[in-house]
Amino acid sequence: MKSFVRYIGVVDTTGDLHHVKFEPGLNIITGKSSTGKSAILEIFDYCLGSSEDTIPVGIITERAETFFVVWQFPGYFLVTARKKKSKRCFLLEQQGSDPDALLELIKQPTAFFSEKHFMQLADFIKSVGRHFSVTLGNIDEDPYFKLAGRKKAATPSVRSFSSFMLQHQNLVANKHAIFYRFDEKEKRDQAVNHFKIFMGLVDEAYFDLLKEQEVAKYELKRIEAQMPKQAQRKATAIGRYSTLLAQFKTLAGADLVEATAEQIYARPSQMLSQISGRQVRIDVLSNEIELRKEALSRKRSEALLERRQLQGALRLVLEAVGSATQFSVDMKTDRLPDSTELFEAQCPVCETHTLAPVAEANKLVDAIDWLNGELRLSTYARESFASEGRKIQEKLDLVDDRLRSILAEIKPIDEEAIRLKSSGSIDEQATKSKLLLEIAIQDQLDKPESELSAQAKRWGEEIDRLAHMLAEYGIEERLSALSESIDAKLCEFGDLFSFEDTYKPSKLRFNIETFELWYQQDDGNRVYLRSMGSGANWLYSHLALFLALHYQFAAETDCKIPPILFLDQPTQVYFPAALDDAEHFNPEDLAKRSRREDRVDEDMSAVNNMFTQLALFCDQTAKDTGVMPQIIVSDHADKLTLAEGYEFKSFVRATWRTRGFIAQGSAST
Repeated sequence: MKSFVRYIGVVDTTGDLHHVKFEPGLNIITGKSSTGKSAILEIFDYCLGSSEDTIPVGIITERAETFFVVWQFPGYFLVTARKKKSKRCFLLEQQGSDPDALLELIKQPTAFFSEKHFMQLADFIKSVGRHFSVTLGNIDEDPYFKLAGRKKAATPSVRSFSSFMLQHQNLVANKHAIFYRFDEKEKRDQAVNHFKIFMGLVDEAYFDLLKEQEVAKYELKRIEAQMPKQAQRKATAIGRYSTLLAQFKTLAGADLVEATAEQIYARPSQMLSQISGRQVRIDVLSNEIELRKEALSRKRSEALLERRQLQGALRLVLEAVGSATQFSVDMKTDRLPDSTELFEAQCPVCETHTLAPVAEANKLVDAIDWLNGELRLSTYARESFASEGRKIQEKLDLVDDRLRSILAEIKPIDEEAIRLKSSGSIDEQATKSKLLLEIAIQDQLDKPESELSAQAKRWGEEIDRLAHMLAEYGIEERLSALSESIDAKLCEFGDLFSFEDTYKPSKLRFNIETFELWYQQDDGNRVYLRSMGSGANWLYSHLALFLALHYQFAAETDCKIPPILFLDQPTQVYFPAALDDAEHFNPEDLAKRSRREDRVDEDMSAVNNMFTQLALFCDQTAKDTGVMPQIIVSDHADKLTLAEGYEFKSFVRATWRTRGFIAQGSAST
């Protein structure tokens, strides 16, 4: 047995107790309008930690001092209570299983509702959650939410239960909304996100694994972002080594070391030791300077030639863009004929008829069509030329970079020739090149290349390992199975209610990822609730969905949501509650006042069937799962004739026709 609601009550300002006692299964509170039936649901929500006091204003709120709800668990009771308009809550665990004995204690409210058992709302919600195994502290899947400036994800709490347990009077047959609190996006998202937690599909360890996986993904992404930079750094270093090696050879007439720039980069420590130990020797007979200068001059000439060719191509493109633009402007300023009217021509001399003007006019029309086509093309031509110009400019920039690099290599050679004429010291310049190479290699050693590839591999393996552990939860498969089970029950329960013929047989579907409900008309068409028409269709869609969900709440051993469902005024689609102020429930009179007198028998048949199916659902679910759901209905319907051997009065827990929840001058049910 899972928990259920045993009492909902009020302690008034004089200390008197007003309460309703409930049982597992179907419970009905019946009565006329404004007697406090809807307050039952609101009191329950208020004592479950609602941030607002939404209990209807009236005699209850005028006389109430403390509201309370008693939950019955196997072996103990849990009493939750709040004073009106208060942010502090009462919580007390009372051992035992005798509800009458507990009620006797509550009848001494001053002693029972001791101040020491009151606490702040946030602490209350956490404490209540422990009784339903809702104890997760942090479900943020992203461990960097603070760095990103985001708020911490809402912690699962019993407050999300209310979305699955409460169907208010303005919600139970609503075509625009299905779940309580879903008008606030944040609360909707919380309920949807927490659903798989409440269904027992995941635990806190699951979210810990998710966070570890997010860390691993972040590290892998960070390393992968560095890898292109490392490649660029490597290319820059090798290019620097190559330039200095060539410069030394040019000045000294011989290689500094028998190694390429790539080999130096691959073995920097070894090569630095080798280069540092080398003495600078100048081959005075070498003509390496001239050869090097000649090679660089040749490269410069080739680059200059390519640059001039690109500049010429760019100039032609810019001229083409200008011509196309001017052509379009000129043509738009000319006035072209809008229409023409042609007649058969007659020679004024011989009066011979001729079609020559028509033929010429046709040529003119063809020319105009061609011109219009050219005007349309001019825009595309300008865009095409502009794109080609950008490509040429990019190539030109690359050539300029190459020229600057060549000139940078030629400059020290020319400067050295000047120095030789003045001092003859070529040794100093060669030594300088050698030292610059040593400094460059030392810089590589001071900033060693990290083993990014190896690190990337390790983080990739970590991601795979965590993915394998997460896969063991089988979330996708279990969610899919749960979805199929809910849909099957939706169709089963939908067929039991009085839907319009258009929606028979039931093909209702529910998406547990988005919480959308619809009727699957065929493979390609969905009819959402707002388009189904008729309050009865909306009502039964709500009922079928919540019965399907609560069947799962009872069936799933690890489900944390108790199968407790409040339905407020479900018969209002047939008999508007606002019209019922008589001392007895009179469907004929209500039907007449709502202009449905010609359908009263049909309406009563649907109402009788609805309550029969609610009672049958509780018994059948208990038989299938071993857990008896609890449905608490507040309605003005009374003395119904149920099928399947059920008696309506056996489910009635209170009748408020001549009195309300709080009886004037007395303290009782």
